[in-house]
Amino acid sequence: MNDNFLDLAEITYLNSENSRFYRTENGFPAMEAVLPKRSDDLEANQDKTPVKQDFGRVFFHRCFPFETPDEYISVLDKDGREYAMIRNLNEMPEQAQEIIRAELDRKYLCPIIKKITSLKEKLGYSYWTVDTDRGVMSFSMHDTYRNIARVGGGMLIINDVDGNRYRINDVALLDRISFKKIELYL
Repeated sequence: MNDNFLDLAEITYLNSENSRFYRTENGFPAMEAVLPKRSDDLEANQDKTPVKQDFGRVFFHRCFPFETPDEYISVLDKDGREYAMIRNLNEMPEQAQEIIRAELDRKYLCPIIKKITSLKEKLGYSYWTVDTDRGVMSFSMHDTYRNIARVGGGMLIINDVDGNRYRINDVALLDRISFKKIELYL
């Protein structure tokens, strides 16, 4: 029996020697890797011998999306089960980095708010118009206090009613008028 909880967690790390990322015919990210064959977690005496396998389409998840976005990236199957982990994206070949970054940018789309041009409250909703790194955007929020999260270092993550995320890198660096508009919610 395992005496240590950490003995239960086996993390396999991907690198340039044991993996190759490519795009499928339809443009989705896919992976070939040398990994142990998957088996039932309850199966005794599992063969952990790594073999080269083509996993086809894969998905990516950042374990620490704000603190270290290029480190500890989980590579998953369509059901969200983890194949392996990328410890540091910058250590992967350039082609793999391009494929993975493009997919992560799509998944973690989070416009950066530079200025708040309008912020109005009405019947429990707040209505925002902001200047972002992707242009002018408008969105609404319900229960505004609960949908603004402090991440650290002055960074805020804002979630709108549609589940979209927006980021303010450092609330202290907003212009005075923008800060006054958001100050009530901080």
